[in-house]
Amino acid sequence: MFFWTRHGEGDVRYIYAADASVENPYEWKLVKSEALLGPDAPGTLRSRGAGFPFVLPRTKGGWLLYYNTWGSWAPSGERPSRTGLAISHDEGLSWRVINEAVLPLGKPGEFDAALTGSVWVTQTRENHYDMWYTAGERYEPINGVKELIVNIGYATSKDGVTWTKPAANPALAARQQRSTPYETIVSKPCVLIKNGVYHMWFNARRMDGRLYQLRYARSEDGLHWRPFSDQDVLPLTAGAFDSQNQSYPDVIEVGDELWMFYVGNQIGSTGVGLATMKKSDLR
Repeated sequence: MFFWTRHGEGDVRYIYAADASVENPYEWKLVKSEALLGPDAPGTLRSRGAGFPFVLPRTKGGWLLYYNTWGSWAPSGERPSRTGLAISHDEGLSWRVINEAVLPLGKPGEFDAALTGSVWVTQTRENHYDMWYTAGERYEPINGVKELIVNIGYATSKDGVTWTKPAANPALAARQQRSTPYETIVSKPCVLIKNGVYHMWFNARRMDGRLYQLRYARSEDGLHWRPFSDQDVLPLTAGAFDSQNQSYPDVIEVGDELWMFYVGNQIGSTGVGLATMKKSDLR
C-alpha cells in the first residue's frame, strides 16, 4: 500500500509504502522508515510535500507514481494542487521525479481550470493508458463560503508520461444546483474494468453537513458515465472510525472478491478501513 500522511512543521505531506499479507490485511509494516517522496524547495509546486499516491507497476520502463503536489503558491483560500509524476526502477523502493505538471490546466471556464489532483491510471495494452483524475473547475461562493467545484476528468497516453485530454470532458461532473442538497465535488476516482464494463468508485460532497460520501458509477467506454443513486456505497458505522465520513476509495481484486480500502473521519486521521464484496455481485 502506498499512502500519504502529514507531520512535522508547516503541515507538510509525505508518501510512504507499507506491506501486509493477503491472509492478514489488518497488519501493515512500513517498507522503509523514510518517506518515498516529500517536500521540494521553497517556492516550488511541491514545497509542502506530496500526497494521494497512485502507483502503476509495469514490466517495462519502470513503475510510475502519480501524486498531488502541495505548495504555498496558491492564493489564500485556494488549494495548491497539481498532478506530479515520478519513476522507479527498483519496484517502488526509490523514486525520481520527472514531471510536476503532468496535466496542463484548462482555460478559464473549463472543467479543470483551477487544479488537477489525484488520479487512477490503467494500462490496457502496451501503448495505451487511460487516466481519470480529480479536476477543479472554479471557486464558487456558497452560503458565504468559498467552495471549490470539482469534477472527474479523463485523459489518454501512449507512454504514461505525456497525456492528451479529449474534447468530450469531463467524464463525470459535479451536479451543483441540479442536486439537492447542492453538490460541489465528485473526485478521487477508482476504476476497474470487468468484462468490458467500467466500474468507478469515487468521492462526492453535497452541502448537507457531511464532508464526503462514497458513490459508484458505470460506463461502457470509460468516458460517458452513469452515476447510481445518492445512497452510500457503505453505511456509516455508529461510534466507529467512519461514523461521519468515508472517502478516498481504492478497490483491488483478491481472488473471487473485491476489496475496498478507504479512509474514515477527518480525512483519514481516524484510520483506514477495509470493505469487501463478491465479484459476482458486481453486475
